[in-house]
Amino acid sequence: METSVVLLVLLAALLHATWNAFLHLSEDRIWLLGMMSIPYLVVSAIGVCVLPLPARAAWPYICASVVLESGYCLALIRAYRSGDFGQIYPIARGLSPMLVCAGAFVFAHETLKPLAMAGVALVSLGIISLAFRRNMRFSGESVPFALLTGCFIASYSVVDGIGARVSGNGLSYVMWVYLLWNVPQFLLVWKWRGGARGLFIGREPVLKGMLSGVIALTAYCFIIEAYRYLPIAMVSALRELSTIFAVLIGWLFMREKLTVRRIVACTLVTLGAVLIRV
Repeated sequence: METSVVLLVLLAALLHATWNAFLHLSEDRIWLLGMMSIPYLVVSAIGVCVLPLPARAAWPYICASVVLESGYCLALIRAYRSGDFGQIYPIARGLSPMLVCAGAFVFAHETLKPLAMAGVALVSLGIISLAFRRNMRFSGESVPFALLTGCFIASYSVVDGIGARVSGNGLSYVMWVYLLWNVPQFLLVWKWRGGARGLFIGREPVLKGMLSGVIALTAYCFIIEAYRYLPIAMVSALRELSTIFAVLIGWLFMREKLTVRRIVACTLVTLGAVLIRV
């Protein structure tokens, strides 16, 4: 069971890097979030109708997750406005594993074995080093927003990890989170773009936007399910292997350089994941 859950998390990592690449490449990221909200709303509306209600203890976590997910999206959009995908994504994702580890210890009373802790540290170090520029410095005005994004990621990861466990049904939990989060998000984008005429601008971009939503929703459903079987910090760290996929996507499709530093960083991340798994 554990091996299959780990493989599920790795698939989620690939899907997560993919939809972030779509967001980065979009000329109108707020519009893309509006398009992504449509499959979220359709699937979650069906989900809340057919799945059992989450347990009463889960509702504070659902409400907190809705707020944190909204903050995450706003911070990520601002970070991508002027930042390079190969820099912003690693900063945002690399900060979260260690923060999640601390949060899971404080709020969920989870502890990892020393070898796994070393693996989490290597994952974070390797991911953040992907964002370094010359002279081992960060560059760009988007870096503070990338750091803020990482804080939001860590916060909702801990909240969702605990919430999924106390809910009695992880899928029901995430369906309610996505429904309550995406209704106001979609309405805001709808109003901002002036209704259907401004939102549905053409078949191809609309389909791409909705596909991004399907990919993102699927990825996080996998993560929520994994939280029920593995420690929160372990799931968070393994999920951040998405940065390796992000580097490859940036190299293959965005003409970003695959430098020696990035290869070394990816090796550190992979080694950290091996230590966590062992």
